[in-house]
Amino acid sequence: MKTILLSYNEVQSSARKAARGAGFPHGAADDIGQAAVWLSARGVDAISVVVGTLAVQDVLAVLDGLAAIDALCCGERDEVPLRGGAESLLLLGLAGATARETGLRLSLDFGGGDSRALTCLRDAAQLAPAILRLMPGYEDLDGDVAPRPAAIDAEAYAAALVLAVKTYVPASDLSRARGAGAGTTDND
Repeated sequence: MKTILLSYNEVQSSARKAARGAGFPHGAADDIGQAAVWLSARGVDAISVVVGTLAVQDVLAVLDGLAAIDALCCGERDEVPLRGGAESLLLLGLAGATARETGLRLSLDFGGGDSRALTCLRDAAQLAPAILRLMPGYEDLDGDVAPRPAAIDAEAYAAALVLAVKTYVPASDLSRARGAGAGTTDND
């Protein structure tokens, strides 16, 4: 497997663009981009997770998971089950990004009395089936994160780019006249 290294900004924008290409609304695509950064900082190939989830789940299933996490964080729900696999990793990333933004404390209950604060999770790739719960109080959630994002599978990155292309405006004289493209220089 060939891997590539991206910056956190590239991980975020690649995941966001892939989500937009898969049909997600802008706000949810932004959330998926933040989730990808959170996962990548914890050793997960986040682009593979995003592309893998988008390949097997429809938009509404992922939006339902995002709504469940929002309901958990505002106290309307007691728990969110995570069954394992790419979908659960994406939900975990969405929960982690939400917790970071709000300062809420979330925990993972693995059963048998094994419960850990989400901030203590250092290797999200080892997620087994678990229950996500809201813990009382607030905390500083910056914690330990990797200085560089996890390596990305090159094929998953290419698949993300294929999804992103679906959002591009076709090149034509009319589209350029109306502001599409970079103009005479591309310095962004």
